[in-house]
Amino acid sequence: MQFGRTYGISLIILGIILCLLQFVRYAAGPKKEVNSAQAVPKEQHVTSSLPGIAGAGSLGLGIALFVTARRRDEPQPKYRAK
Repeated sequence: MQFGRTYGISLIILGIILCLLQFVRYAAGPKKEVNSAQAVPKEQHVTSSLPGIAGAGSLGLGIALFVTARRRDEPQPKYRAK
């Protein structure tokens, strides 16, 4: 069965989605509202890098699974170069 390829492709897609989510969250930034009635500033916006780290790890693991599963499924060649 080709579960390595399936899991590899799934992890690659998950990694790309998480990396895109990290980029969107980083690029969007906080929305600043200026209200003259409030003199106290609101809390600062903190961006977590967890989706990017998990996405990069998932992408790397997916590529590794896909490549190794592909090697195992290939038949042995009759005439190999020595």
